[in-house]
Amino acid sequence: MKFGKTFESHLTIEWRQQYMRYADLKALIKQGVEDAPSPLTATDYEVQSYYRAFEETFLTALEAELTGVNNFFLEKLLEARRKHGHLKLQLLAYSREPGHTGSDISLQSQALSQSQSQRTEPTRMKKNKKKQMTRRQLRNAYAEFYLSLVLIQNFQSLNETGFRKICKKYDKNLRSGAAGRWFELNVVDAPFTEVRQLQRMTIEVEDLYTAHLADGDRSLAMEKLRVPPLGEPTPPAMVFRAGIALGMLLMLLLATAISYWKLPPTKNELPGLMRLYRGPFTWVIFNFYMAANVAGWQQAGVNHILIFEIDPRSHLQPATFLEIACTFGILWALSILGFLHHAAMGIADPYVFPLALILIMVGLLVVPLPIMNWPARWWTIKLVGRVITAPLHYVGFADFWMGDQLNSLVTCIVDHYYIGRFYATSWLRYESVTNCFEPDVMVPIAMCLPGWFRFAQCLRRFRDSGSKSVSYLINAGKYATTFLVVLFSTLRTNSEGGYANTFSNPYTWLFLASCVVATVYCYLWDVIRDFGLFRIMRGEHIFLRKQLVYPQAFYYFVIVENLVLRLFWVLEFAILYHNLMTPYNIKTISSILEITRRFIWNYVRLENEHLFNCGKFRATRDIHLAALNPRQERMLEDMMDESDGVSNRRKSKERIRLGKEYF
Repeated sequence: MKFGKTFESHLTIEWRQQYMRYADLKALIKQGVEDAPSPLTATDYEVQSYYRAFEETFLTALEAELTGVNNFFLEKLLEARRKHGHLKLQLLAYSREPGHTGSDISLQSQALSQSQSQRTEPTRMKKNKKKQMTRRQLRNAYAEFYLSLVLIQNFQSLNETGFRKICKKYDKNLRSGAAGRWFELNVVDAPFTEVRQLQRMTIEVEDLYTAHLADGDRSLAMEKLRVPPLGEPTPPAMVFRAGIALGMLLMLLLATAISYWKLPPTKNELPGLMRLYRGPFTWVIFNFYMAANVAGWQQAGVNHILIFEIDPRSHLQPATFLEIACTFGILWALSILGFLHHAAMGIADPYVFPLALILIMVGLLVVPLPIMNWPARWWTIKLVGRVITAPLHYVGFADFWMGDQLNSLVTCIVDHYYIGRFYATSWLRYESVTNCFEPDVMVPIAMCLPGWFRFAQCLRRFRDSGSKSVSYLINAGKYATTFLVVLFSTLRTNSEGGYANTFSNPYTWLFLASCVVATVYCYLWDVIRDFGLFRIMRGEHIFLRKQLVYPQAFYYFVIVENLVLRLFWVLEFAILYHNLMTPYNIKTISSILEITRRFIWNYVRLENEHLFNCGKFRATRDIHLAALNPRQERMLEDMMDESDGVSNRRKSKERIRLGKEYF
């Protein structure tokens, strides 16, 4: 692989603008060679003048790139040093707690520090005890800080290699040694090539984590801290498993289609087959869309791992998502085959197969065994739990993203409610399966739940925001329109018998009006706020924005597609009015189109969040550190001064008192 591609594939995407512009410098060299006057048509003076001028231009460009790289590196290094000092002070406070256990050296320092601190400031430490970080918080903070050090080191090595490569390319193409000399004079000893401070901090983090947070087990500490190599490809075994699962699914789907054609269900079984399997089918399709989303984000360089604040050491690859989707699809197909062939299998009641499917699917998600990607499953369970309890805690991006996914799975949620109600109240006692799936009072409540989750999240975000931005309330209003649509739809359905036709019913007009308001409201919020489009109203990127990750045509497609799919309710209403399809069939199409719209929405929504992170140069999860008391602030300033080489008369006393090599 050429270095240019290696450079692009290994850089930290959120810092892209801060790296040296290798591609631009390479293009400048190419342009300089192409524009050079020919010795056959120009004098020696003209040729030499051109090369001198171009050399000055190129070296000036190198200087500008070097200045930018140095400034950003020094900024990140200073930030890392301060975080490192802050974490050490929090670790010291944690080590003073009575229940702390660690290596011998940490226990010794604890005894020394406690004996002195009890005489100096016993009351202040008690006041700040509640502000101290827990062991779990310290582990997470150190793991994220270690990742940030790795990213800074990667920034160092990539830029140094980039400068060396581009200087060699210049000297080779221009037959000069000027760039090589410039590299030796300016880059070899440049601030961003200084590795000692980063190496020292890295070693300190490893040692401190081992001593205090891993009970002296260095292998365990490195397992928690070590970051996978950047640009690591998907393991072949993982791709093989996904391919096998996909092949099995395709064969089972073919077998299911043939079985349905050769051995169709009875007239009484068909409604049950359709009703009981639509919800799981929607869930299977959603999982396939999620696998495609992850693959697309990874291909486009959208850092979904950071956006969702997932541990980069244990995230799932797209092949794993595909394997999960295929597994659910295989279970769904096997269950239908069992339903169709139940008589040949000697099973009198075919409805045991849908029940088994639901129980197995739920079991695969919630069984707390260290198998089948338990960390990812536990992350999903916690995420859904935070969505359900939205008003009770702070809401992050992953929380309201999951809430939006649930809003597109309303039909799937209602279907699973029907399934639960069928097996809880009607199974083994029904006369007609069709009557078991009539709506009741819980159906509109289930339809409103996803909208309520997002509504509550928006109110919580408004409460927690320091600026009290009205945009959170406007967003909450968008989800409140869902309640009106469900309310008037329910009232319209329940009052149909009292009117000559649909349009004589006043609730029909209220329902249509609420649908129009909800469609316009949600569409404008999607394209303007969630997608960040319509920022430019003229020029090449008209109706879009300045920064684009995907091809330009994709955004115009999204603008149209989102509106068309949001207006599908108009076609649905017309089809039902003219009795062209059954409500069940048109709702099935509507639910598939809605999760398709959400699938495309996910691409642009996460891209917009990714660009926000890039603008903030945010490449790691935020480390939420406890506040320092005044004494700890002074100690932190002393640490920073020592790193800068500033003498401090108090440092020997502090270090002796703390009894720790790294404090």
